[in-house]
Amino acid sequence: MSSHLTLRPVEAGDHAFLLALVDSTRGDLAVLDHSVKAMLVRLQYEAQLTDYRRRFPYMEESVVLADGVAAGRLYVACSHDEIRLVDISLLPGFRGQGIGYRLLARLQDRSQRAGLPLHLHVLQDNPAGALYRRLGFQPGETDGLYIAMEWHPILLKE
Repeated sequence: MSSHLTLRPVEAGDHAFLLALVDSTRGDLAVLDHSVKAMLVRLQYEAQLTDYRRRFPYMEESVVLADGVAAGRLYVACSHDEIRLVDISLLPGFRGQGIGYRLLARLQDRSQRAGLPLHLHVLQDNPAGALYRRLGFQPGETDGLYIAMEWHPILLKE
C-alpha cells in the first residue's frame, strides 16, 4: 500500500502522539501497571529528547504524515560535515509498508545533493539494521548495544 508521505515540524499539540509513539516501541513494559508504564514512557521520552537536543542543537524534529495521518517521527541533524539520522520511529500500523524505506531514500538523496555522508546508530538486534544494509549503509564501530552505520554519496566525476 503506497501512501503520500509528508513531514511537518513537531508542534506543541503533538505531545500525546509522540508519547504514544514511544509507548508503541516499549513492548517490554507491557507487564507494568498502566500508570507506572505511562510515567516511565514519559520520563524516557523527555530524557531522550533532552539528550538529542543537547547533542544535536540544529536537529529538525518532524512528524511523519502518511496520507495526512500522523504515522511517526523523523529527527535529522545536519552539520557542515554530515547528515545524521538521529531517530526514526513509526507506529505499528504503519510499519512494514515501505514508509521507512522511502524516508531513508529521501535522506540518501539529500545526502547525495549535499555531498555529505549520512550517519546513524541502530540497536544491534533491531530489525531496521537489515533495511539499512539493503540501502547500502556500512557498519562501523559497535559500543555494546548500538552499531554505527554510514552511507556515503556517490561522487560523480566532472
